[in-house]
Amino acid sequence: MKYFLPLLLILLKSLTVAAQDTIRVTYSEEPDTLSVRQKFIDRYDNVFMTRVPTKHIVKAGYRTSDLRGIGIGVDISYEYKLLPFLSVEATLRGQTNAANDAIYSRTFVKPWRGNTWLGAKARWYYAMPARIRKGLNANNFSGAYLAMSYELPLKSIDRYNSSPYKRIVGVASGFQSRFLNWGHIDISFGAYYTEPRPREASWHPLYSNKSPVDFKRNIIFSTQMTVGIALGDWKRSLPSQLCEVLLCDEEIHNQWKLRFPEFSIGLDQQSLRTGIAREAKFGKSPFSLDMSANAEFYDRKWDSVRGSSIKVGLQPRYYFLQRMQIRRGKSGNNLSGFYTAFEIAMLHTKYGTTGYFPNINERYWSISPSIGFQQRLFKHIYVDTNVGYHVLPADVPYPYDALHRRYSARLELGFTF
Repeated sequence: MKYFLPLLLILLKSLTVAAQDTIRVTYSEEPDTLSVRQKFIDRYDNVFMTRVPTKHIVKAGYRTSDLRGIGIGVDISYEYKLLPFLSVEATLRGQTNAANDAIYSRTFVKPWRGNTWLGAKARWYYAMPARIRKGLNANNFSGAYLAMSYELPLKSIDRYNSSPYKRIVGVASGFQSRFLNWGHIDISFGAYYTEPRPREASWHPLYSNKSPVDFKRNIIFSTQMTVGIALGDWKRSLPSQLCEVLLCDEEIHNQWKLRFPEFSIGLDQQSLRTGIAREAKFGKSPFSLDMSANAEFYDRKWDSVRGSSIKVGLQPRYYFLQRMQIRRGKSGNNLSGFYTAFEIAMLHTKYGTTGYFPNINERYWSISPSIGFQQRLFKHIYVDTNVGYHVLPADVPYPYDALHRRYSARLELGFTF
């Protein structure tokens, strides 16, 4: 009997334990994605100033487009908001009309009136009203748009002018954005009607040209990109946000760079300009090696000119401020900052015309010392600009003796990975 009570207690205890809930309780942690997302949204808004109201903006930029003939140029424009979704813009546009992808010193010696255009544009920011209602945007100039434009050269008809057009009317879709306090970028693709000038025979009183204009032959599909500065009625953004955008502390030892393609396609005009490069650092030093290949192709029926230029270059670079910036905590061991460079390049040039100038099909070597600035933006975008002096070791026939024996300035925008 004395053993019965202890055994009964043990039995009851075991039954009680067996009857307990056997569901296991586990614990886990999840990252706070809401605050991370909000931080990114706030950074995006501050960098691109999407929530800052702006009704006036003055822009000065470097433009790449072959729409008006081979070349690039400089734009100065003023844009005003009539309604939250509608703006008007007036532009003064200087066209360099030079082959290759840089602005050269002799560009501005040409008759300036024949290479200067006046333009007007209306932009419809179709997504802005909805973004304003949702609190994602203010009434400003940042966002996607549809546009109609009208341009005409400042000089009247001149048969010796390099531009063949009397006026240009276009419709385009694009994206314009502010960048911090002074930056500005505008990228678009559109269809343009390029009204031709009268042919040379029409200047002769006995041989007037009355042939009808073929509308479809004067349609050109073209990309246009403008990068520059802008002044408007907005507040200044905080300097502390700059490194978050420019990735100051990131370690980058090598990168591929794909240049934004610039092209114009029409029945009477085709052109393409693009390039690719690979840049790699020498260990942790401020030295790097940039290997690039750039190509340009053009075919213009209106002046019977067809040509191409392929350039393969090898460019050692020295980022001369990088060590000081690293010590100050303003930079990492990467491929951004001011640099000096010395490029050795091989150029293969083809140029053919039915005019008075000889055809060219030659290869040349060139050397080009330069100073420049390169910067990564949001990991997958880069900007590279420099000023240099281009020298060819031998005399080169027209037109490339005028293009490479002088100072030049160029800006390159593209994608990096």
